[in-house]
Amino acid sequence: MKSTINRCLNYCLYLCFCLMAGTGLMLVYRLPPRSRGGGGSVLGLTRHEWGDIHYWISYAFAAGILLHLWMHRQWLLKVAVKRHNWLLLLGLLSGCLLIAAPFFIPVIK
Repeated sequence: MKSTINRCLNYCLYLCFCLMAGTGLMLVYRLPPRSRGGGGSVLGLTRHEWGDIHYWISYAFAAGILLHLWMHRQWLLKVAVKRHNWLLLLGLLSGCLLIAAPFFIPVIK
């Protein structure tokens, strides 16, 4: 049962990653900036609507990653850390810093 759930989760993570990459590339290369005013659309959706889809897929991907880490927490604690708790703490802290970093970068107008 656990391996079936793990396979399904891995497949969903793969699909989320592919959708994030696809929508991200489309936002950068196919849809021009400021396309809301009739500048362009793909499948009837504007750049901003595709941005919203990209945004929510990213949330689903992040939630899937957290679930994946939770499901494999025993492996992380036993194999990856190998009795060095500071490695686990360092990994968690660096992840939190990478997530929080964009909020501290100054915005230039």
